[in-house]
Amino acid sequence: MAAITIRNLSDDVVDALKKRAKRNGRSMEAEAREALFQLAAGEISTASGLEQTLVQRSSPRRSVPMRDVMERIAANPRTTQQRQTAQDWAQEIEDERRLYILTEDELIDPWERAELQARLQRKEQGE
Repeated sequence: MAAITIRNLSDDVVDALKKRAKRNGRSMEAEAREALFQLAAGEISTASGLEQTLVQRSSPRRSVPMRDVMERIAANPRTTQQRQTAQDWAQEIEDERRLYILTEDELIDPWERAELQARLQRKEQGE
């Protein structure tokens, strides 16, 4: 049989191993040997506690066929108000993108910028 020497174990690990050995009625060496046997045999999970917790908390994914999704959309068309709201949101997003997210090579006319800022201010004051 082979023998190994493990160096630089923290005191906390040694203390925990001693407590575990005492609880199981073994020597510390026998407890370490048993832990290594179980680990090598795959009886001890190497997954972290966080990983196990996430697996337990996560619900199984549900899959809905695209055909069902499209049928539901077709059966429930958007109202005029919903379409208008979507257009307003898209316009606001485009306005903000043009005002605030400019790359170095993308220039905007100062007059156009002023118009966009005024439009945004009017919308904010109107809300």
